[in-house]
Amino acid sequence: MNYSFRSFTKNINPKWKSKSRIFGQIIEEWFASNINCDCGGIFDLQKVNQTSYDAVCKFCGKKVQIKSSNKLYRPRKDETLQILGSEYQTTLSSIKNQEAWDLFLISYDKTFQEVVMILKIDSQFINPECVIPRKPLGINARRAGWQGCYLKFNWIDIKKIYEKSTI
Repeated sequence: MNYSFRSFTKNINPKWKSKSRIFGQIIEEWFASNINCDCGGIFDLQKVNQTSYDAVCKFCGKKVQIKSSNKLYRPRKDETLQILGSEYQTTLSSIKNQEAWDLFLISYDKTFQEVVMILKIDSQFINPECVIPRKPLGINARRAGWQGCYLKFNWIDIKKIYEKSTI
């Protein structure tokens, strides 16, 4: 498998300024081109900012959400992993409505433009107890009242798909 995402940088909207949005889109495109569903099918990316999931398997219909970071995902002292989620009520509703989706966590190296870690959390481990509300944004914020969330998982439930060797 090719872990370089250098070739996907040319597809990015030139008007985008946010580095996290740019790299998030690059990683999603890399994912759809390099990772197959458990059934062997290929993933079809959804429109940008699709609610709750980023890609759907063309064969079995499995939904996946893709989170990317330029930092490695590591467990906390209590053997859990806590990451930033999206909007609290939307995330909670998608789980409660049983819109099952797997979560892929992809760490990348900006300098070398390559994926360095891929983790997977199966939908069976994603439940309302994993969704932790954040404090709503204050009244002076551009998006006043918006409330995000954290997603918290037991490290033992997370599958390591790939981690670059540091030899």
